[in-house]
Amino acid sequence: MNTTQKRVSALAIAALTALSAFTAAPAQAADFSVATTKTANFVASGDTTTVTLTGVPEGAGVYVRLCAGSAADVAKARPTSCFGQGAWVSLAASSLGQGAKTATAPIVLAVQAKFKAGATEIDCSVQACGIHVRRDHLAGTDTTLDRFIPVTFASTAVSANAVYVGGKVQITVANLKGTKATFTVAGKKYVRNVTNDNYVFSVKATAGKSVNVGVAVSRKAVLNTKLKLS
Repeated sequence: MNTTQKRVSALAIAALTALSAFTAAPAQAADFSVATTKTANFVASGDTTTVTLTGVPEGAGVYVRLCAGSAADVAKARPTSCFGQGAWVSLAASSLGQGAKTATAPIVLAVQAKFKAGATEIDCSVQACGIHVRRDHLAGTDTTLDRFIPVTFASTAVSANAVYVGGKVQITVANLKGTKATFTVAGKKYVRNVTNDNYVFSVKATAGKSVNVGVAVSRKAVLNTKLKLS
């Protein structure tokens, strides 16, 4: 083989090697997928979804978090405003020893509409948000496992109404889950922890007269009305 033939052969081998290196990563990434049990109508004050990862490369780890941004935003740059630390999962023994959860198990991911990322206030009920997956700090520049699933939250509008039924004043409040509310009926106050998004408080009352009824959260009035007991 002459010098020219040797040079051509070397270039061909180098080209094939480069092509193999280029095609290997996308093929590995193509086997990786993310699925969630829920993407819409999350409870704004706090909810969960179960995330399942398939095809995580051996020895790799990822972060799974709720972040602000749209699919178009994330296509340009990774999101930086995210809800807490999210979940860290991995197949690397060293990472598992440092607190990562196994990437082979479903991830119960906590989400909520409003959160603070640094100095930035985020409200996913009025701006785009989604579940973002990316390689962990051990391979932070590798984007082959980056995935983004848009999510939406139910309305965060707070409301309250009062009725008199069955000898009781019944007050229903919406979208106040996780708060401590003060219910006022005929001048008497009742403090309750609101445990769901359609919370009902009731108290016995004598028919035949009108009483003032109110609801307040953090000293802010949600309801203030006069209810006729008949």
